[in-house]
Amino acid sequence: MRPLFVALLGVVALLSACASKPRFEPTALKKIAEPEVNLETAWSTKTGPVGMFNALRPLVAAGRVFVGDQKGEVHALGAQGEPLWTVQTGLTLAAGPALVDGQLIFGSRDGDLLSLAALDGEERWRLRLSSEVSTVPAGDSELLAVKSEDGRIHALNPVDGSTLWVVPLTVPSLTWRGNAPLVVTSDAVLVGTSTGRLKALARADGAPLWEQVIAEPRGRSEVQRLVDVDAELLLAGPVIVAISSGGNLRVLRRENGQTIWERAVGGFVGAALDENCLYVVDGSDAISCLDPRSGAASWSQEQLAYRRLSRPMAWKGNVLVGDYDGYVHVLSAADGSIVGRGRMARAGIRWLGEAPEGGLLSLSSRGQLRAFDSAPANR
Repeated sequence: MRPLFVALLGVVALLSACASKPRFEPTALKKIAEPEVNLETAWSTKTGPVGMFNALRPLVAAGRVFVGDQKGEVHALGAQGEPLWTVQTGLTLAAGPALVDGQLIFGSRDGDLLSLAALDGEERWRLRLSSEVSTVPAGDSELLAVKSEDGRIHALNPVDGSTLWVVPLTVPSLTWRGNAPLVVTSDAVLVGTSTGRLKALARADGAPLWEQVIAEPRGRSEVQRLVDVDAELLLAGPVIVAISSGGNLRVLRRENGQTIWERAVGGFVGAALDENCLYVVDGSDAISCLDPRSGAASWSQEQLAYRRLSRPMAWKGNVLVGDYDGYVHVLSAADGSIVGRGRMARAGIRWLGEAPEGGLLSLSSRGQLRAFDSAPANR
């Protein structure tokens, strides 16, 4: 097992203490004088809690929504939120699901890996890995890739979970819990590491194809030297966007990992992209619009500082983020101004994504699942 796991809030408190500064308090919300966008709910339902530090998130596929909770239940919902099936796994789920060859793959706190049929929730197989699985797996019909907290990358046969190969990675004594979800491409398994690197491993045998430093450890204390690549990787055609908690972002060539450009913007959540902007949330929860070709900043919005924002989402000419108090904020893609807001839950928004039949979907840490859409406020 990893020598020491530190949850996000605990490390922030420790970092503040080491620097002899007060804790960073979430910025109070300012009233929007003239909202331009309303958020309108289509449906809402409650599943079990997913927590603030687990890698449990909804999966939308084939007109359905699949989500697991930390109490071990897996839920399948229809396009309007109606329950289709629920399975109690008996596990403390911590990551997933990934959809792999018609199967839902989950990881648990105790190192279990579980496969359920997406059609009806029937268990296909389960096995025990070397340590906790708190990173979302990835795969296809021929290979399932899983990262355990002790740094091992497991390549498995998705049919029965049998091992194809295992590659151990170096793990520092102090690190954030979890890492960026794995990505499986036609020729590689992409892995963000707790040493601030992005690695590409060959699908066939796990041999290293290339490796790129996203951020180097700096500072005298172990806390200051944390550089985990925890943010979800963004693949956009021939490039990869990787972000380190150590304060750096790199845009890389997908074929060889060479850096196209980099910028001193680090954080814990992945980026979003549209035709004009790469939207990034940094470690202080400032949101920036960067030129996808050069990294030059067009605007930065700091009115939501330290509100523990979710991964941003580009939508209908705007960009949306959720926060720790259940609000979803709408920012203008043109200048970053806040043009709308809606409260989707009474707990932190853990995930934003597209709903099965259009519109958006949010999930809170307490399991509040809400489908909604944006509309002009003056209609």
